[in-house]
Amino acid sequence: MTRFLRDYQLTIGVGNQAVVVVPPINITFSATKSTDVALNKLILKVWNLRQSNRLALVKDEDEDEYTPLELSVGYQGRMPLLFRGSVHKGEHQREGADFVNTIECLDGGQDALNSFTSVTVRGKDQAIRAALGDMPNTAEGAITPHTQLVRPKVLVGNSARLITDMLDDNEAMFIDDEQLFVLRNDEVRTDLAPLVTARTGLMNTPQASKGEVTFQTIMNPTLKVAGLCELASITAPSLNGVYRIKQINYSGDYTGSDWTQIVTAERAANYKVVGQ
Repeated sequence: MTRFLRDYQLTIGVGNQAVVVVPPINITFSATKSTDVALNKLILKVWNLRQSNRLALVKDEDEDEYTPLELSVGYQGRMPLLFRGSVHKGEHQREGADFVNTIECLDGGQDALNSFTSVTVRGKDQAIRAALGDMPNTAEGAITPHTQLVRPKVLVGNSARLITDMLDDNEAMFIDDEQLFVLRNDEVRTDLAPLVTARTGLMNTPQASKGEVTFQTIMNPTLKVAGLCELASITAPSLNGVYRIKQINYSGDYTGSDWTQIVTAERAANYKVVGQ
């Protein structure tokens, strides 16, 4: 794909209005999504917005105001959602003749950092959903089922921390596009397995290390963490197969050379689909 086919739409909620940024305004971004408990993060730079929008996007990290943000990227005619979250910190500065906004976003950050739960429950599923109910900007994704507790349990504290503290060793909680997921290591959010080949955007020879495979593709937001992909490499056929994605690192520069992602995944010979 040439850079001339790239496309994006950035939407940021400011007060009761939405600031919408589209080409030819230049943006760069880097993002990490993972099944780890750490919050997914996006670092975004936007060049030469009009003054009112530049100033509106300045935000101190101590401010509690929820400022939603969505970034969709792809190619002309097709732009899947890459990141949904909220602005954690926003800065504005001049670089030569240009004005640049630098924005740090967290996926689920507002709820994970500030939510609070106080409730009595009788099971893990009830506990997870009770805590999630106190996270107003986070929806329910795929949640693996749990057995009922014998005795009632009192939950008091930060909602996200309460969820992570009650998980088993083979489970993980993460937030992706403001949806909360609780999945075991052999579980996936969907049975969709996009094909990854040179024809669909594979850019290098996949590398294997410690039971995982890492490969680079052109920007492709249809690949999801805790989702599947089918790898079909001509140069490393021994690594071909179906994988469960653990982490994706995105790197984009609308007018530069970057419009790629690095994917880390593990084999998924036997997997269970949760949430369908």
